Amino acid sequence: MKITGLRISCLFSQLLSISLVGCSDGDGQMFDLIIENGNVVDGTGSPWFTADVGIVDGKITYVGDLENSRRDRTINAAGLIVGPGFVDIHNHSDDELLQMPVAENYIRQGVTTLATGNCGKSTVPSEEWPTFEKYFHHLEADGTTVNVAALMGHGDLRSYVVGEDDRAPTDDELERMRFILNRAMKRGVFGLSSGLAYAPGMFAKMDELIELCKVVARYDGLYATHIRSEGSTWEKSVLEAIETAEQCGAHLQVSHQESHYPNWGDIGKIISLLEAARARGMDVSTDLPPYLAGSTTIYQILPNWALDGGDPEILRRVQDPEERKKIRRYIYEERELHTTPPATLLGDGHADKIWVSGEHLAQIATARGLDPLDTVLELIIENQGSVSIVMEQHYEEDIQQLVSHPLAMIESDGRIYKVGDGVPHPRSYGTFPLTFRKYVRGETRPEEPKEVGKTILSVQEAVRKITSFPATKLGIQDRGLIRENMWADITIFDLESIMDQATYADPHQFPMGIPHVIVNGEVVVENAELTGARPGKILKRSR
Repeated sequence: MKITGLRISCLFSQLLSISLVGCSDGDGQMFDLIIENGNVVDGTGSPWFTADVGIVDGKITYVGDLENSRRDRTINAAGLIVGPGFVDIHNHSDDELLQMPVAENYIRQGVTTLATGNCGKSTVPSEEWPTFEKYFHHLEADGTTVNVAALMGHGDLRSYVVGEDDRAPTDDELERMRFILNRAMKRGVFGLSSGLAYAPGMFAKMDELIELCKVVARYDGLYATHIRSEGSTWEKSVLEAIETAEQCGAHLQVSHQESHYPNWGDIGKIISLLEAARARGMDVSTDLPPYLAGSTTIYQILPNWALDGGDPEILRRVQDPEERKKIRRYIYEERELHTTPPATLLGDGHADKIWVSGEHLAQIATARGLDPLDTVLELIIENQGSVSIVMEQHYEEDIQQLVSHPLAMIESDGRIYKVGDGVPHPRSYGTFPLTFRKYVRGETRPEEPKEVGKTILSVQEAVRKITSFPATKLGIQDRGLIRENMWADITIFDLESIMDQATYADPHQFPMGIPHVIVNGEVVVENAELTGARPGKILKRSR
């Protein structure tokens, strides 16, 4: 018999004739799958305990001693951690799920649920995907390895109704936006996201956002926001997010709030704003990808006015000599107007800290015989604006302070990739294993010496930040914990060997130390190999 905290509690309850959840005798039951002898980290933040986990019809039906129980299948997890499947609360795979539903670079990280539609981009509504019903139907028809929890993106909603122009919506347009959002919320979408640093979301004033968030609040939904500026008006932008949610009553997630250049050392100010809102009774929290470098689009180097009208107008402006002079003045002279880190990095002469397809912008500029800004504008023209950049923009001490704070959870800010396609940010391959390697074991990888490891999280707190915390924030009530009657999304990993292998130079590398991943009771990764199963579900808001 396993003598565990759970078993001892059950023995005492039997002596006292008290019935507790989790204390029923598993003997005699027939289980589809039993995970034996694992060290269960249940997602609550409590210390691990040794137990078996029994699964029937996709759900956890027993946690305890199942040594004598019947089963169709067994996984021996001796010496391994058995935790809830990881939940990525900030993901950008809306389009990619349609093409790559296996989501290999996430399921191999132990991620069983992706929250999509972040930063104002959700694919729905669009001409091809006008409703979530159509989008969900397509995903369900093909099947996915992961569960999907969708947000509606304010940027796509605004683009669909208002267009790409810098103007307020008319009353009729605002009403149509409310109608579309209300329909999506009725269909179980989890809330609204905004990307106020991106066009066309940047053209929305706070009153527009409040009106839309009132719809979200009626359904007890979530407002997740990429704030208006992470530059000179960082604090003001966080306060705008708080005021928006406070006025409408929506749950608030302030996305990726690790400090950005040049605000290094200022994370305490932002934490104080979040704590003050929390003290007033607001449900506010934040998240971050735990990497020193970030990733965004090359358009983020340009001033807001240059993005008015969408791609056609942007491309016209960057080819116009007079407009290029205005952009140059913005970068190098009007520094107080910068809203994004890449503009400030470039303006401060740090082109070597901005990377395009694995090369520093300074290297590309030298090879072309151009200065860095002209190189940026030429890259925009050549690629019709479709260029991703990676920036060395964060500060490790600030990251550590936020990672360890109780209001912060871990997210990837990444997307699904075809292996070998381009040079993406390594966070799409390594975020969750990195958390255990870098912040639980405190190890630094020799391949990335700047990403310094430090033990600041217990294993149970690290698991909580990537399971029950994001699940609860989204309003998912039946996942994120190893507990009876929860759906059996489970990640089994070796605490001593789990680690990321992706690097900035070579990101297409899967992590180590995650032998088994289970989604809705079906084994999707077994002995570190894909099984071919696609049991993922489209999740619907339940609160």
